[in-house]
Amino acid sequence: MDPAGMMSRDAYSFWHAEKIRFSDTDMIGHVNNVAFAAFIESGRVAFVHSGVIRGMPAGLLLVMARIEIDYRAELHWPGDIDIGSRLLRIGTTSFAVGSGVFRGTLCAATAVTTLVVIDRATRQSTAIPEAVRAQMQTYLDVGAAGR
Repeated sequence: MDPAGMMSRDAYSFWHAEKIRFSDTDMIGHVNNVAFAAFIESGRVAFVHSGVIRGMPAGLLLVMARIEIDYRAELHWPGDIDIGSRLLRIGTTSFAVGSGVFRGTLCAATAVTTLVVIDRATRQSTAIPEAVRAQMQTYLDVGAAGR
């Protein structure tokens, strides 16, 4: 089941490449779940820093509040993978990034990560500034062609 259409490469317009390392494998020979989380993080960080969030005022930070990973196929060393990322939704104080881990056309995992904006001083969640929200809106429909 793929209700958000995230198992198709067409669902993503932002891509980040990684190599599978031997150390990413476990004792049964496939890529370990922890490595998948690291791949997803690497793709998500590259996506957010590519311009999705511009103009975040000093004193505001992003923290991960939730991650859901669906493991869909095994990966093995050696190999190259691509991590696709897209903005799924924007809330008042948080937003969600969808990710897909691909080896060629094979979708090995999908994930949804919720990031929350917090105030550095108070460590409390705070509203996404309107200027940042408006800029983020331009990324919401990117990748929709694959759905």
